[in-house]
Amino acid sequence: MTGRVLTIEKTSIHDGQGLRTVVFLKGCSMRCKWCSTPESQSYQIEHGYGMDMTVEDVVKEVSKDEIFFFHSGGGVTLSGGEVLEQADFAREILKECLIRGIHTAIETNFFSEYQEIEKLLPYLNALYVDIKLMDGEAHRAWTGVSNKKILENILLLDRSSYPVEVHVRVPVIPTVNMSEKNLMSTLDFCRNLGKIHDIELLPYHRLGIDTYKKIGKEYELKEIQPPSKETLYSLAESMAARAKGLRIIAEGRVFLNY
Repeated sequence: MTGRVLTIEKTSIHDGQGLRTVVFLKGCSMRCKWCSTPESQSYQIEHGYGMDMTVEDVVKEVSKDEIFFFHSGGGVTLSGGEVLEQADFAREILKECLIRGIHTAIETNFFSEYQEIEKLLPYLNALYVDIKLMDGEAHRAWTGVSNKKILENILLLDRSSYPVEVHVRVPVIPTVNMSEKNLMSTLDFCRNLGKIHDIELLPYHRLGIDTYKKIGKEYELKEIQPPSKETLYSLAESMAARAKGLRIIAEGRVFLNY
């Protein structure tokens, strides 16, 4: 089976436990205005971004790093773009990696039919899902799609028998979703779901701006500055105070209040 890969990144420490080899796939149905990898949005190979690889090609490349996985507790993470846009390809990669004893994870926006998600669940150890905005209309305005399907899929997964660890991530973007109302609504949605291990606040960054210029796209959030570490810590402390034991993570620091 062949799929379309953007790039493969080695020894990442930000995409799951331990050292990870991250396979970025091409194609995404969302158009988040803050997207840091606009070259991943289209499934097409454009501006030199993207390459076709077989499952065997990808697994061979991932397996080169098994010694690092063994010593760090790491493994492979499939990211994007959006993994669920190539669910069959992703399933086969995860299946082959799991057979080899490699810890498996995906990063996903969960905007998909649930049957596509179920293709991957038997072969996953961990799942990192974004909840960008809780208000449906605001979500559509900033990402191009409603969040209804995303939230429904999270609930369906929580009710399922699959033993996958679920980690929620919130990209914290000033003027977009950094309000107390949005963050507390996210917490209220998550804190009674048994499979969710933690909520991580990820600071907005501007690292993709040069790529927008390279591929001829306009970056619409030029005026927004990243939140400070102190701001993230303050938000995390406020969330932890109401989290009922659910871990809140910001900048590598864990906030927990029983």
